[in-house]
Amino acid sequence: MRRKDNTTAYLLLIPALLLFGMFTLYPFLYGLFISLHRWDGFSDMVFIGFSNYQRVLGDPDFANAFKNNVLYAVGSVTGKITLSLIIALLLNRSFRGLTFFRGVFFVPVVLSFIAVGSLWQRIYDPVLGILNVFLLKTSIISEPILWLADPTLAIWSLVMVDIWKWAGYHAVLFLAGLQTIPADLYEAASVDGANRFSKFIYITVANLKSILLMNITIALMGAFSVFDLVHIMTRGGPYKSTEVMLTYMYTKTFDASNSNFGFGSSVAYLLFVIILVITVVQSRAMNKAEE
Repeated sequence: MRRKDNTTAYLLLIPALLLFGMFTLYPFLYGLFISLHRWDGFSDMVFIGFSNYQRVLGDPDFANAFKNNVLYAVGSVTGKITLSLIIALLLNRSFRGLTFFRGVFFVPVVLSFIAVGSLWQRIYDPVLGILNVFLLKTSIISEPILWLADPTLAIWSLVMVDIWKWAGYHAVLFLAGLQTIPADLYEAASVDGANRFSKFIYITVANLKSILLMNITIALMGAFSVFDLVHIMTRGGPYKSTEVMLTYMYTKTFDASNSNFGFGSSVAYLLFVIILVITVVQSRAMNKAEE
């Protein structure tokens, strides 16, 4: 009976395994195969081994894209986690209009990157953008700021957009965690004379460790796979100050003068390794936090 049950279970898994093999495993392995060749997408492939990976790692533009991606990740993850936790703490109360505000904070999450990028391009417009107009009207600045045209500001301007879009998503996860913390813990801490800061550190944060690490993992994976926002708003400029790894991959793959799908594939697999390492480290940290 047990053998028949196992056979039935394996037979039922066959359709899912076939789909996984066709649409996930085969493209992954074929992409790895392409990364070992020089190929423009039309002519015959030329096997060159790991030359594409050597070229990528020795390319100053790749180093610049990686550096920008790290800055983007640090800024966006720090901002999203901090802001979303504050939002979750504010929404974890009873007040009139609570449901409305929960919905408002989540609205940017469901918007497409194309819509978000187009919207914030207009907000950042140095002449007609509402942000500069507001700052000029309130005398906070004396002249318009070139948010997307200044190489020192452009990457941080994109970070702010990313924070605005995803803070509501992470706030929902934090809110779910906050609602699982027993109120008795806070009452017992009050009886023992604990202040608000002590309650926040030793009760709230302590009970949110696993969710905090999960949020950080999700945010890091999103930061290293960002493409749409950068491509729409700056296309990697000005002067490659906002070029990240995926825009670098796109540019090198579809370069009009020298397109190379093998080179682009090698960038993709290097990015895969980076995200895999981050995921493994965060997973181990989450396991330790749960223990």
